[in-house]
Amino acid sequence: MRMRAAALQRYLARARARYGDQTLTWLTILLVVLTFVIIPLHASGLIGAQGYGLAIVLVTASCILGAPAGTGSVIVMVFGVALALAAAAVRFMGHPRPGTYLDSAAWITVSAVLAYVVSRSAFAPGRVTYHRINGAVLLYLTIGQIFVGLYGLTGLFAPHAFSGLNFAEENPRLASDLIYFSFVTLTTVGYGDITPVHPIARSLCNLEAIIGQLYPATLLARLVTLELEDRHRR
Repeated sequence: MRMRAAALQRYLARARARYGDQTLTWLTILLVVLTFVIIPLHASGLIGAQGYGLAIVLVTASCILGAPAGTGSVIVMVFGVALALAAAAVRFMGHPRPGTYLDSAAWITVSAVLAYVVSRSAFAPGRVTYHRINGAVLLYLTIGQIFVGLYGLTGLFAPHAFSGLNFAEENPRLASDLIYFSFVTLTTVGYGDITPVHPIARSLCNLEAIIGQLYPATLLARLVTLELEDRHRR
């Protein structure tokens, strides 16, 4: 087992060294397209795409190829992908609500692991590079994805936790609405068409808004510090 884990680590290290920057760039672009183009178009009825929840999980999980990850992170990431596959299977068998539970759990698991891995690279000592900036953008998107899953689980356990969100079993707009609400909260725009009502929902919204305010400032301060340190070493 240890030999297999070591072999997997070596394979990921070689793949990162050779294709890391390009892989992370294209996967980030694909994640943006899936999140902000494909899902809204499906919610609008303009396209009949299915399985986009699984697609987002797979793309998010693949982003780990662009950042150094330990064996434990890879194992948890695989578990998250397994949850997404189970969700797709359950939906195929005609049980959408359990599928939504599994989808939410998969989004939280995969996004949380990726956020942990990417944050270690984005804020680690070293030069300010394109790879670091790309990772910082991906981390911001991943934070929004984590809260999409958290809001989904909250709404499933407490159907009236959000005013303006419909958690009915057959609601093709649910994923699009959750993504919209999450990023509106993360950027502290707050249009007011969807509002948290349940105490847990409100607490999650407060947490996401605080992260959305602190993250850009913390990132900018860290990048400036790293750049000054690099110039000082020269």
